[in-house]
Amino acid sequence: MSPFSLLGLPPDADERAIKRAYAQRLRQIRPEDDAQGFQRLHEIYQAALERCRQGMTSTPDEWASTDRGPHFDAHMAQPPQIDAGVPLTAVPVAQPSPAAVVFAVDEFCSTAFDLAAAGDSARLQDWLGSRHELWSLQLKAQVGHYLVQQLYQQVPPMPESCLDTLLHFFNLDHALAGHDPAALQQLRRRTRLTWELQPDHQDALAARLDMRSRPMRRRMRWSLRQLHRPFRWSQVLLIGMSPSNAGIIANFVERLAGIYSEDLPDGVERTQLQFWQAAADSKRVSKPRLVLGLARSAVILLVGMLLAPLVSLAYSDGIALEPMLFVVALLMAPSLLWGVWVAWQALDHWHGRPEHLPVRWPWLCLGLVPLMCAGGLALQLTGQPWPGVLLLIPAVWLALRRYWRRHDGRGFVWKAGHVRAFFILLFLLINALRGTDLIAGIPSADVILASVAMLAWGADLWKQRRHLRIAMR
Repeated sequence: MSPFSLLGLPPDADERAIKRAYAQRLRQIRPEDDAQGFQRLHEIYQAALERCRQGMTSTPDEWASTDRGPHFDAHMAQPPQIDAGVPLTAVPVAQPSPAAVVFAVDEFCSTAFDLAAAGDSARLQDWLGSRHELWSLQLKAQVGHYLVQQLYQQVPPMPESCLDTLLHFFNLDHALAGHDPAALQQLRRRTRLTWELQPDHQDALAARLDMRSRPMRRRMRWSLRQLHRPFRWSQVLLIGMSPSNAGIIANFVERLAGIYSEDLPDGVERTQLQFWQAAADSKRVSKPRLVLGLARSAVILLVGMLLAPLVSLAYSDGIALEPMLFVVALLMAPSLLWGVWVAWQALDHWHGRPEHLPVRWPWLCLGLVPLMCAGGLALQLTGQPWPGVLLLIPAVWLALRRYWRRHDGRGFVWKAGHVRAFFILLFLLINALRGTDLIAGIPSADVILASVAMLAWGADLWKQRRHLRIAMR
């Protein structure tokens, strides 16, 4: 068959009719879906143009000798199959000559990524525009889809401006381009972070994070060095001796990647990253936080044991036990207070978790405040006032914190009608029992503390009655 017949044209068709028929056939076969079919169509188109310009009318036998007609017809009849791998490495380029030119798409992508890594979007745009092979819209579409596949696979370093330049050049920067929005946003973050964390581009990173002063830039470089080092306990314990270092690293990571720290490049040591994030999280008790706290306490204790004999000799003729113990206790007091504070934070976080989230020991979590109030009042009755107060005051705090956090402070305890009624009944009950032996030995202040704690606990229980972890049947 002649090229005119394959295009559905008479043998005397002019150049304009050939181009119109070629455009119509391009709607049926896409280069990004069927590279071989596109190559075949392009060869027929170029052959038809050449014969038209030479004023030749070929016989069917001349064209049939190439034995290409059936192959082309089969590709035209089948639905396109997307295969952006091997066929793209040898795609014919639309040129006036009928000869096919091989387009090295992998080399093209490699050069494009290298230019994008330089960070100059204008230069990248000029280079893309100078590639005359991509003047063919069909080839350009196919190469664009292949390039996007390589972007997702390789995640080459580049700023967002260069990524936008690549996507815009290939008309892949709109909602109809087939991108998954979440995947595209992740690609933007990963390519940008990979580019910014390279040593040559830390100025751009400092500008984005607004860390332009010398102290802040030194802190940024120091944090980056720590995150890129292999994890070693000796190193992290040495750095963690300063209580502020964990916060510095964790704050830098938050400014760098926000909540998407998993998008940081592979050069960032994941164990280091997770360790410092956990160590700086004051809302929960974690292994890194405890390890650093115990390491600091051990160093303080060692210093105290070394200084205690010197202090004892300074205030007495020999080494006495009491001055040495006083020095050690004085130095260890901050560590003990820190331990109490960490334990209190863990208790407060556990007790105040939202009701829809699971907790360990749900029955104890539900009845902790009443148990503490009962224990505090019982200690008062047995003549131990201070231990009783040490139970009642935390009970009040836990109950109020639990109500406030789980209800966002809206409609505080006193604003609810049923709570006011409960408080009035409790007040009447206390007055009725005041003259009896049951509460005669309990001071009024302790009764008030227990009443406030139970009031807040009861108000929270009433509001959460339909969502309790433990079904009340």
